[in-house]
Amino acid sequence: MRPLTIKHARAGLAGGTGVFVAMALIVVPAASAQHYDLGGPCKDALIGSPSNFGDILKAQASGDWNRVVELERVNVREGCSNEFRWNQLAKALVLANRPTDATHVLEDMDERGLELNPSPGMLPPEVVKLVETPEFKSTPAGQRLEALKQVSDSRRAHFLDLLNQLPANKRPPERYVAKGACPFECCQYRQWTVENDTVLYAAPGSKKVVGKARKGTRVRGLTGELHLTPEPAVMIVDHEVPKDTIVFLLDNLGEGSGNVYIDGKIVVSELGTGIVQYCFDHCWGETLLPPGNGKPTVWWVKVKLPNGVIGWTDQPDNFGNKDACGSD
Repeated sequence: MRPLTIKHARAGLAGGTGVFVAMALIVVPAASAQHYDLGGPCKDALIGSPSNFGDILKAQASGDWNRVVELERVNVREGCSNEFRWNQLAKALVLANRPTDATHVLEDMDERGLELNPSPGMLPPEVVKLVETPEFKSTPAGQRLEALKQVSDSRRAHFLDLLNQLPANKRPPERYVAKGACPFECCQYRQWTVENDTVLYAAPGSKKVVGKARKGTRVRGLTGELHLTPEPAVMIVDHEVPKDTIVFLLDNLGEGSGNVYIDGKIVVSELGTGIVQYCFDHCWGETLLPPGNGKPTVWWVKVKLPNGVIGWTDQPDNFGNKDACGSD
């Protein structure tokens, strides 16, 4: 039986005369865990890629999710400290239409101290949907997660109020333009292939047509710029900037770094890699931009046709050979 669980979730709140920390005491009654049968002993190890990855891909391609479940059970048994493997097992169980088993997997993860965090990118989307179900919310793990989310939501509401009070000289432009940006790992402006006919314009946002890139030809990618909404976030811990600081995430520079607007200045930082929707553990801060808010990021690219015509388009996916690492 699991002992009484007490968690202190820190909620940084700024008072009129300074900053204080409100402690939210989360107490969940002890309860017998509903364990999931892994089919054998579990090695408490943290290891890398599974050896049966190819078999998993084949089973997924055929839609045999029960087979995927069996393969993922093996992976978890070989590395019980590997959070990703547990996540993949829970995902497979959901897709195999076995939500109760998937719920038991999440309970086991919680008992082991592995993080259950519904922030985008932290859990598979299928598992995120599961943690929102009444079945999971009724478990001790679900109750703890809901309590932590409530603390986070209260903190976010407070800092959103502070965000609205920031003077204009402490904010970046509402629509930020990152000139010269190439927005993913290994992204390069170089000789590109044209995968679809693409109309070129005189400038970003212009309606003046200057030419067309034809499918099957090659163009020279010259440069580009990202048009984006800066993402406000609040620091939950001291990391590069003090706790309770409001920062604005801008464009990604690759290799974990990006441009960040802090106190009227743009600096290169790794802060963006530790900003999530709900900061429970292993993170630095929380986004203040609710999911779905803000205009989408638009990547305008400038290309040169074989005949020398130069123009812009906001359809970069129409071009190949942008990835120097070879994935496109």
